[in-house]
Amino acid sequence: MPDLNALIQNSAVQRVLEFIKRYPGLIALFGFCSGVASFIMVDRQARLASWVAVLLLISWLWLMVENSAVEVLAKLLKREIPQPLLRYATQMIHQESLFFVLPFFSITTTWNSGQLAFTGLLAIAGLVSIIDPLYYKWLAPRRWLFLALHTLTLFAAMLTALPIILHLTTAQSYKLALATAMLLSIPSLAMSFPVTSF
Repeated sequence: MPDLNALIQNSAVQRVLEFIKRYPGLIALFGFCSGVASFIMVDRQARLASWVAVLLLISWLWLMVENSAVEVLAKLLKREIPQPLLRYATQMIHQESLFFVLPFFSITTTWNSGQLAFTGLLAIAGLVSIIDPLYYKWLAPRRWLFLALHTLTLFAAMLTALPIILHLTTAQSYKLALATAMLLSIPSLAMSFPVTSF
């Protein structure tokens, strides 16, 4: 079994991190391309749809347990996991999710209805996720806005993935996606807005 501590200290890993810092736009491009590629694969081969959707939800499960998992890994490795690596992973999951769901929503949206506002909001979120100055300097410092993007993206990803994986109707998927997104956002809300006793 490889020594994870040695792997993180490995100069090749450090070089990759430095490369990512120097060319952050490549992460955005990769997230965009992988999201669109996932949609194209799903569109052309229905049997791949379930796998792509499951991988998408597994990446979201990682995001939900990321803080706890990072603490456990840091204790095991006796070394901090590089923060830039975690930030880029989170950003890439947002990008991948948004650019995977956007084509689905653009195809199914009734453009002269209220659906336009939701699909437009997803498009704006997608743009913010690929423009680093907006994502890191405007969105990330505003915890409540970051949480809103996070919850919106999770909701949209689940609304798209659940019918593919579980063969649910849109109404069933909507209820389950909304309940799950709200439930999973509660821990983050509690951290962002702690309740103080009087």
